Amino acid sequence: MDMEYTINISKDALDDITSIKRYILSTFKYREYAENFSIKIKKSIQKLKLFPKANKKTEYSIEGLDIYYKPCNTYLIFYVVHDKVITVIRILKDRMYWQNVMEQM
Repeated sequence: MDMEYTINISKDALDDITSIKRYILSTFKYREYAENFSIKIKKSIQKLKLFPKANKKTEYSIEGLDIYYKPCNTYLIFYVVHDKVITVIRILKDRMYWQNVMEQM
């Protein structure tokens, strides 16, 4: 029985990755660090396929779906699960006031 999930990455999450990479490049002037960030985030997202509901839930939902989050270094990957589809909705710095961002969704 195949329990494999499909992963979709929302436009907001893609924009988050781009802006984080841009921030790393402009602040630290270190392209390799920015590329490593991107690789690590993508690997962490792929690992969601194993047990997506094993991560912590936020107290928020979107379109009736619970929002989960998974830490990755100093970032949080926020996502929802519906049937066999995981949709990554945001990637935020863990020190950001992410609750405010979730309330805006």
